[in-house]
Amino acid sequence: MSCNARYALAIALLSHFQGASALDSDRDQPVQVTADSASYNQKSGVAIYTGNVVVIQGSMHLWADQLQVQTDANGKIDTAHATGNPARYEQIQDPQKGPVTAHALIIDYDVKQDEITLTHNAHIHQDDSTADGSVIHYRIQDQHIDAIGDNKDRVFLVFPPSENKNGKDKATTAAPAAPPANAPASKNPGVHG
Repeated sequence: MSCNARYALAIALLSHFQGASALDSDRDQPVQVTADSASYNQKSGVAIYTGNVVVIQGSMHLWADQLQVQTDANGKIDTAHATGNPARYEQIQDPQKGPVTAHALIIDYDVKQDEITLTHNAHIHQDDSTADGSVIHYRIQDQHIDAIGDNKDRVFLVFPPSENKNGKDKATTAAPAAPPANAPASKNPGVHG
């Protein structure tokens, strides 16, 4: 790849990911992309990165086997399509929480919708909350998740327990429930069947 082609590719990619971040400070950071190979068609606006692709902008990290970026007439990103085994995404959405981490065989990013779609073996996680499904739509700014199952895999969600005023989980501070009056006696104290 010639020096001019590399420069055009770098400029095109830098302009692509400017809106891809949730933290304001991320938007102001330069985009760093590494891959084993890259190509950019200025006429079609398609950039393709192949082999050990790593994209970093501030707290946002994307790892993939291949990344295809489609730009509009102004050189701004419309969509990014990452594939991997799996492709992985990580970003700090809220400084008070841990990073959002996600993985799937396909990760699509739609700039206009500010949404990431995870497809095939999709998983997203933040702190003690997780979601698994065949397809997960994640609206970045809203931190909103829609998960969809398919005919062989159902959606699976885990939410952390809420905390009481003392900062302890309600589940650990609540008294055990008494067995119903007509419940059979258990051989194992504290276990009711």
